[in-house]
Amino acid sequence: MRLLNLLDLSIIVFYLIGITWIGSRFYQKQTNMKEYLLGSKVMKWFPVAISILAADTSAITYLGSPAWAFRHDMKLNQNIFVYLLAIPIVIWLFLPIYSKGDLYTAYQFLERRFDLKVRLLATMFFLAVRGSHVAVIIYIPALIMSELMGVPLKFSILAMGLLTAVYTSLGGIKAVIWTDTIQVGTIVLGFTVLATSALRNIPGGIHEVLSVGLAYGKFHLFDFSLNVDKVDNFWALLIGGTLLSVQAMSTDQAVLQKYFTTKSSKETSKSLLFYGIVVVPMITLLSLLGVVLFVFYSYHPELKATLRNPDTVVAHYAANMLPHGLAGLLVASIFAGSMSTVSASINALATSSVVDVYQRLFQRGRPDAHYTFASRCATFLWGAAATVGAFYADRLGTLNLAFLKIQSLMGGVILGIFLLGVLSNRTTNTGVVVGTLVGFLTVVYVAFYTPASLYWFCVVGCITVVIVGLSYSEVFPQRTPKKVVGASS
Repeated sequence: MRLLNLLDLSIIVFYLIGITWIGSRFYQKQTNMKEYLLGSKVMKWFPVAISILAADTSAITYLGSPAWAFRHDMKLNQNIFVYLLAIPIVIWLFLPIYSKGDLYTAYQFLERRFDLKVRLLATMFFLAVRGSHVAVIIYIPALIMSELMGVPLKFSILAMGLLTAVYTSLGGIKAVIWTDTIQVGTIVLGFTVLATSALRNIPGGIHEVLSVGLAYGKFHLFDFSLNVDKVDNFWALLIGGTLLSVQAMSTDQAVLQKYFTTKSSKETSKSLLFYGIVVVPMITLLSLLGVVLFVFYSYHPELKATLRNPDTVVAHYAANMLPHGLAGLLVASIFAGSMSTVSASINALATSSVVDVYQRLFQRGRPDAHYTFASRCATFLWGAAATVGAFYADRLGTLNLAFLKIQSLMGGVILGIFLLGVLSNRTTNTGVVVGTLVGFLTVVYVAFYTPASLYWFCVVGCITVVIVGLSYSEVFPQRTPKKVVGASS
């Protein structure tokens, strides 16, 4: 297999250094906490929309979606259409809540609605989910560099993780949002080049892709069976996928922090709607790219024989078929997809660690400059911790499902906690805690002792938390339940 050469490596290194320099330019020595973590709440809807796209998609998406269609078919692509259901729910149910009060994190709302232990419980779940996510994302481009350039895996992991930690800790949320915009543009450019090249190298072009794809069942879209063990089953994707999407856009601090940077809920709504308009066709095109690559490799069995890991099919094609320079651009775009999500994630992890734990429990009433410095330190430390975690990310299995396993295991539980706070003013503090513990234990049992696919984990977790939490609250009512902020009943 052809390896990338010095020109490709130069482009990748230039990109990494350039994006680090741009992000670091947002460093302000005398900045305050609101500026550092929330961008002074003056960000416009468009860069926020692009940054939400960057936070919710990553190299897992850009490599995993084509790889899944290459291996299987396009049934899993149904999952992206649930965003059209999830976004209106988030705008109607959650944005009115978050627009009230000067929030840094969503978990502050939980303490106002319930108490400190509920806030800390949700915070711990978030830190576990998003911390795991960052480790997986750092691992992916490192794997590509190892496969295609012979660069030691450990070296690539360290370079990717630590460079992102540096510019994010220096520049804060503004560095995250504006570098995300550049990185999304890099991704679009890189994958457009690759798709154009693949089509030009298939005799008959798009017509041959349609013919071969149909013959091999690559365009199968729906499985309406009632088999709960299939990850691409229509019902699992519709129900579980919708809940996971709502959870990601309404309770995940990495996404919510972008909401808190805008001037109003109206600006945030624009960002979410634009995100929905863009993400659906973008992920669908990535899945179609997997079919294109399947047809290309069916004409080149000798090249396919050198593809050791189907998860790297995009980068494998780039290394073997794109001219040197363009191959480096494609790999740089893979790094862009990862770095944009990593920067958003470690910024959110730092915000929650400082606001929900450090400031709330250990250092109350300190000057604003103290918390800003603590946020910078926490950002770098989370980046370092995730870099260490990336050394173990290969144990999670198929690329496209690696993080979904973790998200679905805990995401439904987190969503259940928030739904108890938003939908009912009768839920008690203890009811939430009991519902959460029972819900998480139930999900763990389902995950390890039943054949249910991962999308059902979220459904089971969310429903169990809500039912147990409400039932406990009715049996053991709180004498003076707190009023739900922004809820109607």
